Amino acid sequence: MNYPLWVVPYLGGTWVVGIISIIHVYISHFAVGGGIFLALAEELAYKRNDDRMYAFLKQHSRFFLLLTTVAGAVTGVGIWFSISLVNPDGIHSLIQSFTLAWAEEYLFFVAELATAFAYYYTWDRLPREKHLLLARFYAVLSVFTLVIINGILTFMLTPGKWLTTHNWMDGVFNPTYFPSLCIRLLIMLAIAGMYALITSSMIKESKFRTVMVRYAAKWLLPIFMLGPLATIWFLTQVPQASIDTIFTGIQSSGVGNFSVLTRALYLSLVLSGTILLFAFFGPYLNPKAFTFRIAVLFLICGLAATASTEWMREMLRKPYVVYNYLYSNGLHKADLESVTRNGYLKQSKWAGAIAKECTAESDQGEAIFRFQCMSCHTLDGYRSMRRLLGSRDEDAIANFLNILRSTDPKKNNYSGIMPPLAANDAELRCLAKYLAGVNAEQRKLSEQLGGLPLKTTN
Repeated sequence: MNYPLWVVPYLGGTWVVGIISIIHVYISHFAVGGGIFLALAEELAYKRNDDRMYAFLKQHSRFFLLLTTVAGAVTGVGIWFSISLVNPDGIHSLIQSFTLAWAEEYLFFVAELATAFAYYYTWDRLPREKHLLLARFYAVLSVFTLVIINGILTFMLTPGKWLTTHNWMDGVFNPTYFPSLCIRLLIMLAIAGMYALITSSMIKESKFRTVMVRYAAKWLLPIFMLGPLATIWFLTQVPQASIDTIFTGIQSSGVGNFSVLTRALYLSLVLSGTILLFAFFGPYLNPKAFTFRIAVLFLICGLAATASTEWMREMLRKPYVVYNYLYSNGLHKADLESVTRNGYLKQSKWAGAIAKECTAESDQGEAIFRFQCMSCHTLDGYRSMRRLLGSRDEDAIANFLNILRSTDPKKNNYSGIMPPLAANDAELRCLAKYLAGVNAEQRKLSEQLGGLPLKTTN
């Protein structure tokens, strides 16, 4: 509401953030789980005085270092850039509320990176017991980065007492903090095993390859034994309205078991079950037949499971960025009534500035559409407005928009997943006029990033 908008045609800004985030999550989880894997595996090699395992771990740590410090760091920076453009109000709120937590996380992250480089480049240069100490140190540092960032991620869904106290510690240690921490640690161990299967499958010596493939497969066991219990614990702390949205659906996403969110849940369960069966009957029971190509397919399946689970976790807090506090379009819940009554364009700095340059009602409507709707919708691509509007005329669209202004779920069945429309009667007519014309050739929206709306006549 208080910042300019980054318009991404067809794909939409949310998917730019989503694609980068999913890749980053899959790598960053390996950075933590892989650190624990290196520490425990090297301790095993130290106790056995196993030179073959030491040689494997040296090679695996090279793969680990390149992937986590290059691809992980680049995608991490990409998240900051993209989310700052797509939802600047949301990132502003998080930075303002958790300045100290972010600072602590960055300190641990820098120490983690430094330790990772020291760990790799001191192979065969330090005594084995001191090198093992480095591995343990890295594992501890990486877990501490998770301990902090997990609090901020879970805060967005369950801010808890922070809504009244605004104390950053209340925000970090929110209702879903501990169950989410358990789930993520279990997932990280499983991902560490899946990445280790890649390097294990490349070992040339058949007997030792069999040992390491089976050892890597064992790292997937904790998530499948304890994961369901941790997930149930997590879901008991999630707002009931979010749980209801999963299973009852809404008009725009299907109902009951055909809800988009339910499909994502089923997909996550099916993929997770597939990984479990594959890990048991493949690398664990039949490690000799396990190949590099199969390991890659296994990793891709893990990425798909991560993507569906993370997407569903993000959708749980809709229509909010911070649940019950900040809507996904940058409007604060506490400001909704006054903004609706007094007019959105009068109180939105950037949309209002654009609207002042517009003489046509439809152009003012376009400004409202861009700043209130394009955080989730596009004209022709993801959640296409042209498709959703269909053949509705201006009056029908106005009636529909009037429904969207209501915060009562009984009157507005989209309230569980869409922010209420914040617009007075005059702005509602402007928005209806613009939306009624989006299918006309003379009203095609410019694909440039930002800028003033196209000029038309009433």
